[in-house]
Amino acid sequence: MRSALFSIHRGLLVLGATWLLACGPTYGNAGDDGGGSSNQNDNSNTLLQDGGVGQDGFLWPDSTPPDAGQAYQLDGAAATDGCPPDMSNPCGNPVPPGCGTTEICGNGLDDNCNGEVDELCTCALGDVQQCFVGPPGRVDQGACVQGTQTCEGSNEFGHWGPCTGGIWPSAEICDDLDNDCNGCADDGLCCNPVISCPGPGDIQPGQPFTTYQLDGTQWYTGTATSWSWEVVGGPCDDVFIASGNSPSFTLNGANTATPTIEFTLSGDYTVTMTVVTPSGTYTCTFVIHIIGPGLRVELCWEGTGSRDIDLHLLRDDFGASWCDDTYDCYYMNCKAGSGDGFRPDWGYSTSNISECIGTPEGSTWNLLHGHCDNPRLDVDNISTAGIPENINVDSPSNGDVFRVMVHYYSGSGTEHPLVNIYCDGYRVGTYGQLPNQVTGFNSSGGYGCQGNTWRVVDVETLVSGGVTTCNLTALHPPGQTSGYDVRNNDTSY
Repeated sequence: MRSALFSIHRGLLVLGATWLLACGPTYGNAGDDGGGSSNQNDNSNTLLQDGGVGQDGFLWPDSTPPDAGQAYQLDGAAATDGCPPDMSNPCGNPVPPGCGTTEICGNGLDDNCNGEVDELCTCALGDVQQCFVGPPGRVDQGACVQGTQTCEGSNEFGHWGPCTGGIWPSAEICDDLDNDCNGCADDGLCCNPVISCPGPGDIQPGQPFTTYQLDGTQWYTGTATSWSWEVVGGPCDDVFIASGNSPSFTLNGANTATPTIEFTLSGDYTVTMTVVTPSGTYTCTFVIHIIGPGLRVELCWEGTGSRDIDLHLLRDDFGASWCDDTYDCYYMNCKAGSGDGFRPDWGYSTSNISECIGTPEGSTWNLLHGHCDNPRLDVDNISTAGIPENINVDSPSNGDVFRVMVHYYSGSGTEHPLVNIYCDGYRVGTYGQLPNQVTGFNSSGGYGCQGNTWRVVDVETLVSGGVTTCNLTALHPPGQTSGYDVRNNDTSY
C-alpha cells in the first residue's frame, strides 16, 4: 500500500500573539549531501534517511487506513539513531499520539484518529472553530498548529466542513524545526541544517492596513541565487480571486530577500519563502496572523465598481431601523469625515490613532480628530475590488449584542456577499461562503436601505480580563430555522 506524507495546507490558525508555522528545504535526488534527501519504503511505512537511518516520521496512507481504522501511523522512536556523534539527534521520548476510540464533538480534534475531524457532529451554519488533522496529542506541538473549519449545510443543523489552513505532522526535514511534531527537531536525519526556518513566536503578528516587513536572511544566511515569496489569504481572497479581482493584500518585492506585504483584512495569511542556493532549493512556510482588536466585521463581494454593497452594524439595545443616521453605523455616518454630532454615539471611549491610522480613513481620523472612534467604518468600498468594507468596535462591553446587515446599494445583477466575524483577531464566523452562498441578492435600492437587505448574524461580545470572545446567532427568514434572511425594501431591525 502506497503511503503519502502529510501536506502543508493553505492557511494556519495562530493562537495568542504568535506565529504558528512549518518550514523545510526542498531537496533534489536521493543521495544529495544537503542532509535531507529522503526515500520512502512502501513496504514498512518507514521513512529512510541518507543510508537507511530510521526516523520517527508521521505518515498518512491515501488508501484504506491501517491498524483498526486509524489513519495515522508512526515509526518507532529509537533512543539512538545511528548517526555520527556530531549529527546525532535521537528522539527517545516522543510526544504520545493520544488516539482514542470515540470522536468527541466540539473540540475540533480527530479523537479517534480516522483522518476526519468532528465527523457526524452537528453545528450552527456559519460558525467557525479551530481544528487539527492529526493525532490529538500532537496538536500545537513543534510545527503543528490548528486550522479552521466552517459549519455548512442546508438544514437547521449543519455539519463541519473540511479542516483547512493548519499545519499537520509531516516528515522531518533538515530545517531546525520539529516537522513531525513528536517533540524533537530534525531527529534521525543525520544532518546539519543549512536553513533555520522560524518557529512559533519568532515573528510578531501584524495589523490590517499596516506595512509588514519580512527578511529571509534571518533564516538563510548563505549565498542566494534567487528569492521568491508567495502569499495565500482566507475566505475573502477565494471570492476575490475566483472573480478575477486582486487579493486582499499587496506583495511588494516578491523576488527579493526583504519583501513587504500590505494586508487589508484580518485573519491568517500563509506565506512561503523559497530561496535557491548553489547547494539546493530551500523553503519555509509559515503564517502571519493579522489582528484587529475587539469586534471586527468584514464584508467582501465579487463585483467591482459596477456594484456597491454596503455593511451596516447596529447595537441591539438601541432598537433603531436600518439607515437610521443616529444609531446605525454605515457609510453615511460612521466615517471619519462625518460631523462630530453626526456619528453614532454608543457610549464607548475612543481608541488610539494607531488602531486606524493605516486605513483609507486613517489620515482623516488623524487630521480631524487625533483618535479613532468606536464604532467606526474604516473602509467605504465603492469601486476597489480586493478591499473589504469593515466596521470596528475596539473595546466592546460584556454582554453587548450587535446585528450585522448587508445592503445592495447600487448596480445590477446577482451578488454573493460574504461576511467574516472576528473577535480579538480570531475568525469565529463566516457567512456566505461556498457551498452556502447567499441567493436572491440581486436588487439595488440606493439611499435609505431600499432594495435587498441581508440580516446576517447577531454577535454577543463577552469581555473578561481584557479578552473579547463572541457568541454568534445566525439569522434566518422569519419563522424558519435555516436559510439566509434576505428581504426587499424592508428597513426594520
